[in-house]
Amino acid sequence: MAKLAKRYIGHDESASRDEKILKMREKYGARGYGLFWEIVEYLFTTNGKAELNIKIVSLAIGEDVRTVRNFLTDCIDVYQLFESDGKYFWSNRLLSQIDQIIAISAMKSKAVRSSYDKQSCKALINNDIPTQNVTKDPYTCSTDVLQVNNSSATIDEINEIEEIDSSHQKGNQSNRLVKPTMEEIEAYCIERKNAVDPIQFFDYYEANGWKVGRNSMKDWKAAVRTWERNENGGKKPKAADQDDPYAELR
Repeated sequence: MAKLAKRYIGHDESASRDEKILKMREKYGARGYGLFWEIVEYLFTTNGKAELNIKIVSLAIGEDVRTVRNFLTDCIDVYQLFESDGKYFWSNRLLSQIDQIIAISAMKSKAVRSSYDKQSCKALINNDIPTQNVTKDPYTCSTDVLQVNNSSATIDEINEIEEIDSSHQKGNQSNRLVKPTMEEIEAYCIERKNAVDPIQFFDYYEANGWKVGRNSMKDWKAAVRTWERNENGGKKPKAADQDDPYAELR
């Protein structure tokens, strides 16, 4: 699995009232709640899956071996807060969040590479093509629609093609949403000082194809402000999610 550059995971505001957590707290109290999140944080540092070695887990979270053995065994076998195959243990919900973080990071890297390629292509056009008719060997710019293969092409003709392509791209982009990253949503929520959960917001619209009703979303910031105006800081999740926000852990 790819290395995680972002050291952040989401935390549901209603996690302490989850049915499984409540059953665990009946036996272990508030300390058990703290132990649970310490283990989740440890799993995050191991990319979501760790060896079921009680001594290593105890050292990682700074708790005694006996306490960790009893607690972790109950979390796996009794409360089903973690999954295990006998050799490793993990959280399905955490694995899903990690996959999402890696996917977003890959998209950002791809966007940076694409931007760099386009800038390099323009530099070639501006610096390498003579002002007279092109008589040298033709070349092709692989990251743009512009391909110079005609020996009679001139700078004016090339610029005209660029202007037409740029106008076409702007026309398409004006009606198309540029999907925000998790970091952008989080930064905007911090700027607005609202209670919207960036992960919940991203997951909700990622699942429905970034649509508002039946229409494609045009402005994600406006959607954040709509969530902000709703009760409890955002749209309420579906009933199934409210009953068991940790359903993915099964």
